[in-house]
Amino acid sequence: MLSEKESFSLYIHIPYCVSKCPYCDFNVHVVARIPEIEYTDALLKELTTYAQWDGWQGRALKSVFFGGGTPSIFSPGTVATILERMAALFSFAEGIEITLEANPEDRRHFFGYRCCGVNRLSIGTQSFQPHLLKSLGRVHTVDETREALRIALKAGFDNVNLDLIYGIPSQSLAELKADLDEALNFNLPHLSAYNLTIEEGTRFHRDYRSGKLIPAPEETEIAMAELIQETLARAGLERYEISNYARAGFQSRHNLNYWQGGDYLGIGAGAHSYLGKPRNGTFGDRWHNEKNPRRYMEEVKRSGQAVVEREESDLRKAAAEFMFMGLRMIKGIAVAEFRSRFERSPEDFYPQIRERIGEGLMEETAGRLRLTHRGLLVANSLFVDFV
Repeated sequence: MLSEKESFSLYIHIPYCVSKCPYCDFNVHVVARIPEIEYTDALLKELTTYAQWDGWQGRALKSVFFGGGTPSIFSPGTVATILERMAALFSFAEGIEITLEANPEDRRHFFGYRCCGVNRLSIGTQSFQPHLLKSLGRVHTVDETREALRIALKAGFDNVNLDLIYGIPSQSLAELKADLDEALNFNLPHLSAYNLTIEEGTRFHRDYRSGKLIPAPEETEIAMAELIQETLARAGLERYEISNYARAGFQSRHNLNYWQGGDYLGIGAGAHSYLGKPRNGTFGDRWHNEKNPRRYMEEVKRSGQAVVEREESDLRKAAAEFMFMGLRMIKGIAVAEFRSRFERSPEDFYPQIRERIGEGLMEETAGRLRLTHRGLLVANSLFVDFV
């Protein structure tokens, strides 16, 4: 059983954007007027409610992540108010990581975020090619991205992540190489490179179904993935998760908590939470909030929370999630830890593991089970084994 004194992570969802990107399937809302004050009031009330729960009392925060949507739409003063309430309700673990996702067009806020306690920025760059930015529906320019990165460094952020997308229709290997080279010019300690996926409910999915959008060929995506790994490795950025690269000591603590099966509290419209409490055959509680921001605010105002669905994880669900999330990490999962949690070996649950090892897609070394280089290239097809 997890000790109540173990630290946990906090996620804060800001659901508003000035426009919705055609590839985005997140809980994002474009509205005529962003209700920053009203929404913040709801966040503070919800946070206060959870601070009184037994599962969270007496535990320190190890990481905080403002995600979205576009959190950088909100002013530094608003972020400061949220962080102040947070500090009054919870203790902060030593070296706490406080991340805020930001778009380049909101760079004027960066100095203010740093002053109020944010110590990590994750900047949604996606590409340095103007025509690719346009095809992705991004509203910032390449020059704005460059200026945003310069301002972030000048503001004192020594922990900055830059997001890139690859596998964009019509994108060439040369354009990806140019994106990587430009990103590396800023000497950042962390870079995320995500393969474009066509998600249901998005404009890209509708265009794909109608034949207007043709995805990049699989062989091109594989060549791009290999180019990314080789280029970033030469630059001293170690791949520690399928899409994430970092210098030593700069891995995302918040995301590692997810991948390692740690507890997390999510507040805001559509936010998800997990509290591991093994007991009576269950392996943790999950819940998520109302997605619609207006209804979320109304429900929090009425009852202090806005949960719309709860679920208890049984043995098989918990084991599947542990495998699925853990295998995203390059080091994989510790077999001994799996046995300790679930009292059986991974192969007892998933006999197909032996077949995947025989195919050269997985390997077990030094007590850890992980995907091989070949396996990482086709990871999504392998994860189906554990869903």
